[in-house]
Amino acid sequence: MADMYFGRAFIRVNGESIASLPGTAKINPGGVERTAVVGDFGFLGWTEKPVHSEIEFDIAVSGKTDIGAINAIQNGTVVFKCDSGQQYIQRGASLATPIGPQAGDGKASLKFIGAPAEQA
Repeated sequence: MADMYFGRAFIRVNGESIASLPGTAKINPGGVERTAVVGDFGFLGWTEKPVHSEIEFDIAVSGKTDIGAINAIQNGTVVFKCDSGQQYIQRGASLATPIGPQAGDGKASLKFIGAPAEQA
């Protein structure tokens, strides 16, 4: 029997759907970064530090796109739902940098940062 693989993402920001462009959505759920501690006799163990989550995707920009409202998003909730069934919730989400649409291709890149994403 064949399996369903992640191909599309459905993204909601503060409860509203945002249409990501195909093939552009990605998530780093964050968590803990481990760094090796090495002494003169080799590997001793590791240290840990927390890592925030990141959700990135491109959107199509039309006359209805409220760039100011998107740029103002802070301390929100982003839901990243994969067509393969996984779903992640990013809390405390804020837009990392203001979006800057580019003429010609009609799209803009968004990157949300927040607390480590929880799998729902």
